[in-house]
Amino acid sequence: MRLVMVLATLHCLAFIDRTMIGGVLPLMRDSVVMTDAQAGWIIGTAFALPYGVAALGLAALRRGRPPSGGWLVVGVLLWTAGSFATGMAHSLGSLTLARAALGIGQGIFVPLAIARLIDDTEPAGRSRALGIFTGGATFGRSAALLTIGSLLTILGPLAASSGVTAWRWLFIVTAVPNVLVLILLASNRATPSAVHVASGPGRIGWRVLLPFFLVAVTPALFAQAVLTWLPTLFVRERGLSTVDAALLIGSITLVAAPAGPVIAGWLFGRFRHLEERMSLLVLLALAVTLLMLAALVHAGSLAGAVVSMAAMLVALGIALFGGLFGVQLRTPPADRVSVNGVYLAFATLVAVGLGPLLAGSIATGTGQNGTALGTALIATGGIATLACALAVLVVAWTSRQST
Repeated sequence: MRLVMVLATLHCLAFIDRTMIGGVLPLMRDSVVMTDAQAGWIIGTAFALPYGVAALGLAALRRGRPPSGGWLVVGVLLWTAGSFATGMAHSLGSLTLARAALGIGQGIFVPLAIARLIDDTEPAGRSRALGIFTGGATFGRSAALLTIGSLLTILGPLAASSGVTAWRWLFIVTAVPNVLVLILLASNRATPSAVHVASGPGRIGWRVLLPFFLVAVTPALFAQAVLTWLPTLFVRERGLSTVDAALLIGSITLVAAPAGPVIAGWLFGRFRHLEERMSLLVLLALAVTLLMLAALVHAGSLAGAVVSMAAMLVALGIALFGGLFGVQLRTPPADRVSVNGVYLAFATLVAVGLGPLLAGSIATGTGQNGTALGTALIATGGIATLACALAVLVVAWTSRQST
């Protein structure tokens, strides 16, 4: 449990560091001149591409090898350096390099952390451990908005006395906890798993894995689209100010978003026979997410929208967990690092690269009426759910063929 909590804390910090840039972008653009297209590059592509390349490289280098504690440390150090560099960037080029370092470091850390967590946990406790780890990510994504608001207020006097703008101090200060938790990780050494020692790389069943990759990536695409545009949705269609929307959404997601993976982890640990129906459960949770999103968009009051948002986040968290845990269940233990690297590269490139873009494009095509963005998000969710349903059918077919 000590290892689980350390890795979950680092996962939380990773998501704070990767998503915080979206909230402080208006302040950054006062110091680093960039167009909207360049801002989109910095937020998404400059992080996602290096992340994917690093995860794929790790998959090739660590094929059939146990998750290395040394490589975990390297990943944390690289993304921490990227966060520091973001705070010190003075040009679009240096900001791109900083985001790339962040992406490479996290592309190394996350696949290894998941493999180590699964390897070092008894089978009955793996779903709970992974639920806590995944909950750390959703908590970090949610905490990023609140972190920005609170720290910018605290760092104001320091910025005034030092002559360094507050947003730069923000990235530097939030990188410090990474180092402190890293010390705990480095002190928690484990011997290689017996399954890795006893066996080298085997033949990975890509015919079974790839269809489930499609099932697992659809909740991630849905999440990226919805969570990216949710603050804008509340500003445009609920009439909230930017600050009020950030505080409201941050407060709700801080509780509701981590609840989904934790509940799912407990559920699969308690009723292990559900593991055989993982793809169907992901589809069911995604369908509930879509239903709650529609309720959010069409709610007659702000209170109704908030309740719907909370339910949506819980269901989405369950779907995300089911996808990731299902990949682990279908992966040979000796190849877990490699498969995780391939899957996370695929999921990051598809979800980050396509989700927000798809929703934005649909909204632009819909027009400028009052519900354009809400309609676009529902349409994007519908596309993701339909894709998941088709992938579930493919999973069922390939499973029958393999048996």
